[in-house]
Amino acid sequence: MKVSRTTLAVATILGVGTSSGAIALDLYVDTKTAQIYAEPGPDRQFMGAFEKSQAAPVKISDKANKLGNSEIAAIREDLALKTKEIKVLKESSTGLVKTKLGEKGLEIETTDGDFKIAIGGRLQLDGQLNQNEHHNHIPQSEKLNDGADLRRGRIHMDGTLYKDYDFKFEYDFVRGSGTNAAGITDAWVEYTGLKPITFTVGQFKEPFSLESVTSNRFLTFIERSAPSNAFVEFANPYLMGISAQTFGDRYTVRGALQAEPIGNGNYSNNTSLNGNGNANRNGQSGNPSYGVTGRATFLPIYNSKTELLHLGAAGSYRTVNNASNGVAAMSFASQVSNVDRSNWANTGGLTDPITVTTNRRVLENFARVGAEVSGVYGPASFQGEYMRTQLSGQNYNSKDHLDGYYAYVSYFLTGESRNYDTKKGAFGRQKPNRNFDLRNGGSGAWELATRFDSLDMNTEHVAGGFLQSGTVALNWYLNPHVRFMADYAHVFTNKTIDTGFTKVKPASATSGQNPDIFMVRAQLDW
Repeated sequence: MKVSRTTLAVATILGVGTSSGAIALDLYVDTKTAQIYAEPGPDRQFMGAFEKSQAAPVKISDKANKLGNSEIAAIREDLALKTKEIKVLKESSTGLVKTKLGEKGLEIETTDGDFKIAIGGRLQLDGQLNQNEHHNHIPQSEKLNDGADLRRGRIHMDGTLYKDYDFKFEYDFVRGSGTNAAGITDAWVEYTGLKPITFTVGQFKEPFSLESVTSNRFLTFIERSAPSNAFVEFANPYLMGISAQTFGDRYTVRGALQAEPIGNGNYSNNTSLNGNGNANRNGQSGNPSYGVTGRATFLPIYNSKTELLHLGAAGSYRTVNNASNGVAAMSFASQVSNVDRSNWANTGGLTDPITVTTNRRVLENFARVGAEVSGVYGPASFQGEYMRTQLSGQNYNSKDHLDGYYAYVSYFLTGESRNYDTKKGAFGRQKPNRNFDLRNGGSGAWELATRFDSLDMNTEHVAGGFLQSGTVALNWYLNPHVRFMADYAHVFTNKTIDTGFTKVKPASATSGQNPDIFMVRAQLDW
């Protein structure tokens, strides 16, 4: 009987990888019954010498190996093709992209992680009621007005290209006052190939103040404190520039060189030729101011996400371009409520018009410093900051510094803890222990908080006002993306002191008023 080539090929494959200690066997096949024997006998034909091992039954002789090489190669090639087909089937069954509702919105990502894109947005619907009866002698035009408004209406797109390049573009439809491009907030590209060190270019938020770096989606109170509004937010914090940043488990560091925003939107931080800002490529204001800003944070205590102590410091130095000759002069100001955003503390232009010939003030630069502290211990937390802005220039001296601070405490009645983001050195999205659900009994998360803030912008050469107020807040988080907020605020101190030096006085009609303010917000972000 002849042994087929296929039989030899299969035998050869089964014999691949046989150990060196295998036992040699001579095998015979009965030419009538086709049975295989280990000993010779009548009608038995010698098949060849084989080896017995645990890894494989047999190893064919050199002659059989030689005869089966082509079959072995063909079988191996076929197995490789089958393996590839199985891999493709697995990928097609799970899809080439993954989708989810994540931190950045509706997130779409390729399975290899090379490309990501997210589309999201936020809506903040606000209302405000005021109690002004104890100032009946003041006309309504000089008091706070009741009302309802869309505080923010933003849409954004961000993502990743080839793993190492992140980007973001965001537009706020109610930001500014209609100036071209005034609604652009974030518009940047970031290189992440050297993590944890990354580099950003474009328009992004100035790295100054814990309260400012924390997204308005995650604030404990409806409005930021007066010093944050005056020294960071009023002077539009979204600026064009470059930055480098890094982070670890316990620290963050970020430094930025920034000019002025793409679209000023009548924010009084634009100090160039006009007040419109670099709104579009055909309407640049030219010769913007420049500044450097840095912020560092550290967690000296970080036992867990629910037990930590945060410390931070920030500094900034900015030159002021006075090409407008005081027409679009730099200023600092703050409102006291969310819908009526009239400025109750306001320095007015810090560079007097060129028509002023005696004791004319010219702001040439200013420097800011900030210190921050925050802590979380289970459902309880606290947070506070001090900020100082030093003015320098013609007819300014070392006494011309503007100061402010705030402090607050919060407590989750339902047991949650504030969510700290170690990558940003700020607080992030709050997730209830149980989402609100009428059918299954979920209550959502309930938070109670109280804050005191103070802003003093009265100096020898500046009549900017002195504000002090207290706020009590109740927040209801239905789920991580929907919440309702209710704040009650009272203005304790409100006075403007004019030393007589200031030639162009800011509006101070509200000085002396101490209203009660009721603010509410319905927020949705995705």
